[in-house]
Amino acid sequence: MELFRGYVSIQKPPEKAVVTIGNFDGVHLGHREIFRQTVAQAKRIGGTSVVFTFRPHPQIALRPEANISLLQTYDEKLELLQKRGLDVVIEQPFSREFSTTSPGDFFREVLLRRLSAVAIVVGYDFAFGKGREGGLRSLEEFCKNAGIQLTVVPPLRLGDTVVSSSQIRRALAVGQVSEAARLLGRPFSYRGTVVKGEGRGRKIGFATANLKLDSKLVLPYGVYATEAYLTDVDQTFDSVTNVGVRPTFAEIEHGLGELPALIETHLLGQTIDLYGRTLEVRFIDRIRDERKFSGIEALKSQIGDDVKAAAHILQKSRGAS
Repeated sequence: MELFRGYVSIQKPPEKAVVTIGNFDGVHLGHREIFRQTVAQAKRIGGTSVVFTFRPHPQIALRPEANISLLQTYDEKLELLQKRGLDVVIEQPFSREFSTTSPGDFFREVLLRRLSAVAIVVGYDFAFGKGREGGLRSLEEFCKNAGIQLTVVPPLRLGDTVVSSSQIRRALAVGQVSEAARLLGRPFSYRGTVVKGEGRGRKIGFATANLKLDSKLVLPYGVYATEAYLTDVDQTFDSVTNVGVRPTFAEIEHGLGELPALIETHLLGQTIDLYGRTLEVRFIDRIRDERKFSGIEALKSQIGDDVKAAAHILQKSRGAS
């Protein structure tokens, strides 16, 4: 996959470009169908499959106060796109200046002049240009006049649910990580370097790997059954994970106030030194809310129950897959 940081960096148009355009936040199952059709069309004509996407997300660039939560980091999105068999990805820097581009100017300057597109593939809810004022009717007219083939991919449904980034965010906002995974086609995850904690988990018999939260959607605080993927050895371990501020310790050690939110992951039946290594924590199902306990012994007892619950959930999930 060849990556361009903005369309202006393209010196020579791709050969017979079949282009799809969008934010593709989450690279979910609906997006994958769009990519599948883009790649298939390009292969049929001996052309080049091209994705045109944005960094940052347009809503984040234009409305930072809205606190839009992304389903993955921008680098994670590029990794997921690379797995879809695409030839070229254009990651367009999105700014207020770029947002003023009219639909007509975008079509002529980017799709015609820079990319020499012969076909365009978009989703059913596609809109483009300043204020998203260019819809499917405008695009159909532009393509017809330019002799470009247009494919509009209908919504992908799983049962009664339309797969969309918004629907996945709604599921995650209430901790429904298994439903989100069904729509994403993979578990929602956080990835990061394991950082030094205060060693509290080890002292009570449940050592944890601590990750700082990625700059993306934050799950509701609570305890989850998870899989921990250790990247340097390409190995996955069963785990149980707390997302939150550890209210029991906050009161015991600090008296008042909250500790910074962290992801604390305990690998089931493993004693591995994880400090400084990269860990990806994949969320399979929710066990319970985070809550404050009366003391350390009550917390230890509950963690023991959480470990048993996570082991059962993970074993069951593998049996269903």
